[in-house]
Amino acid sequence: MVDPKHACTCCGQEHQEPKAEVCPNHGHEHNHRHEHEHEHDCGCGCSHARQSCACGLDHDISLDSCADEGCGCGHDHDHAGGKSAWIAIIAAAVLAGLSFLPAPELASNLMLAASAVIAGLPLFWTGVKSMIRIRLDETALLLIAVVAAMALGEFWEGALVTILFRLGNQLESIAVTRSKKSIAALTKIRPETANLLQENGSYAPAAADSIPVGSQILIRPGERVPLDAVVESGESMVDTAVLTGESLPRQVACGDELLSGMVNRDGALHCRTTNTFSDSAASRIIQLVQESSAKKGNTEKLISKFSRIYTPCIILAAVLLTFLPPVLGMGSVSVWLSRALVFLVASCPCALVISIPLSFFAGIGAGSRRGVLVKGSKSLEALAKTRNAVFDKTGTLTTGKLSVVDIVPLDKSLSAEELLRLSAVGESFSAHPMAQAVVTRHGPVDTSAVTSYQELPGMGVVYQMDESQYLCGGERLLAKFGMDTSSLPQANIYLAKNGDVLGYLTVADTLRPDAKETLAQLKKLGVEQTVILTGDNAHTAEEIRAESGADRVWAELLPADKVSHLETIKQSGSTVFVGDGMNDAPVLAMADVGVAMGLGTDAAIEAADVVLVSDKLSDLPQAIKLAKRTMSIARFNIVFALGIKGIVLILGACGLAAMWMAVFADVGVSILAVLNATRILRTK
Repeated sequence: MVDPKHACTCCGQEHQEPKAEVCPNHGHEHNHRHEHEHEHDCGCGCSHARQSCACGLDHDISLDSCADEGCGCGHDHDHAGGKSAWIAIIAAAVLAGLSFLPAPELASNLMLAASAVIAGLPLFWTGVKSMIRIRLDETALLLIAVVAAMALGEFWEGALVTILFRLGNQLESIAVTRSKKSIAALTKIRPETANLLQENGSYAPAAADSIPVGSQILIRPGERVPLDAVVESGESMVDTAVLTGESLPRQVACGDELLSGMVNRDGALHCRTTNTFSDSAASRIIQLVQESSAKKGNTEKLISKFSRIYTPCIILAAVLLTFLPPVLGMGSVSVWLSRALVFLVASCPCALVISIPLSFFAGIGAGSRRGVLVKGSKSLEALAKTRNAVFDKTGTLTTGKLSVVDIVPLDKSLSAEELLRLSAVGESFSAHPMAQAVVTRHGPVDTSAVTSYQELPGMGVVYQMDESQYLCGGERLLAKFGMDTSSLPQANIYLAKNGDVLGYLTVADTLRPDAKETLAQLKKLGVEQTVILTGDNAHTAEEIRAESGADRVWAELLPADKVSHLETIKQSGSTVFVGDGMNDAPVLAMADVGVAMGLGTDAAIEAADVVLVSDKLSDLPQAIKLAKRTMSIARFNIVFALGIKGIVLILGACGLAAMWMAVFADVGVSILAVLNATRILRTK
């Protein structure tokens, strides 16, 4: 069945309906984009998404574009050319200089006209097409200005404007391309092949995307880890910088986990794969980074709307500036036409349309290189405005490694060892972290005598053994079965038999080493309230709150309770929620910014807006700092661009601005704004 076609609104041609295709060069999928974004086949075998801006030029600023020089397609992926553009600029400048030699005026004018054509032919051709499509963009304005200037006998000014314009576009292209390369480099962290164990015991290269889970692979020194795996033999130092931003390598040995994208430094590692190619850490990171470009924030949307309204208004103002003053007897049409041309050239909003998206791309790229994945500019904006930071406790503020620290029998006929055994019998059926801590403390346990078992979420377990009913869980479990808990000491787990409490166990989790400092840094960054939401008992939760320095804590919460508390907190301002587990997914989705710790559960990562790949809580303040810096630079670019343009527009309307000033207000401001945006990539 042939896919239906439709007319693309931005180029007028018919395209197939959106269909994902795998690029043979890069290994990732491209989708056809309608309206303001669509793909162009340059002939290199991969499609390059390019964004049309109000100036009428296609600016290639997508993260999955062809950013390297080894593409081999022979086409320039930015609106300014490559070597051919520099040759044209130099040739035009030389020809313009020769026009000053003693010669008839006609010859000098012809050299200046030829200079303008050599430098501006691609731009003029784009301008002609834009005028045919009734899209008065930047190139159309340039064409009108140059033709009108030469018609008025200003050949030197027409040539100079064209050369400066082309030079500015080329410099702008260089700045954008360098930024793009830095960001796009992140998508090259995934090897396409792996050394797979063969039946004869040797290893041979195989396509990584065809290797199933549980396969045996060899990672040699200097090679990048192709698939998530567990080390079965060998020792080595592993560089994790590309995933976590950590500068120091870490030691790995048998039993340690490796994530795809890491680099093996100095020893051969025999490993067993734990994930498929598409589900590996590197693939998930690449997907998150590529998806981030599709999620635009309010600032980007505002700039797009602004440019669509701004351009027609400027054109109308230029028409009125040309004809209204002469009608009122304030001068000739030729004088005001010259001013209107300066007005038009200075007015193009390229500096905003290019630099603002690039600022956010740079912010996302800078975060990705430091192990902080941000899903789009919308999340960056919200992160920069953070007023409330809300944390899950277990595995987020704490290490998540629970252990039994106290075993206290209340029945004097029962030993601590027997209390631990009976508790482990019931907890062995549960996957809850506290239950697993009890089982780990005791070791393997015989459950053959258990005749029935039921787990009550958020409470504990009920089981039958030797014709007796046992309750193993928190106070809420005992209260549910009508038992008085008022005189019981504080503990995590109580064990009761036929209505009598036999004893209790205390399970403790340790605070992350960087948790206290992280919360202190958040306060310095303007976060007004730090809150802990946990399903743990109130006593343990309060201890963690006091140790971490959090402002308040709500304990003994079910997942639904966390959502309702978060709704209340959100009323006081932009709220970040940090969690790591499956049960955190609803709260991550509810928050203004959901932050997932590490590449944990799929549900948590899918619901989160930000992923801290390194699983370090201290990366959260760094992410907020980066978001604030990105927003600060984006706002500065807006004010700077509009301010310079406003001044030149007023001067142009008053006849006090020359054409070169108009070119600076357009191209010059664009270059400076782009260079300013690229400073984000150098954020430390």
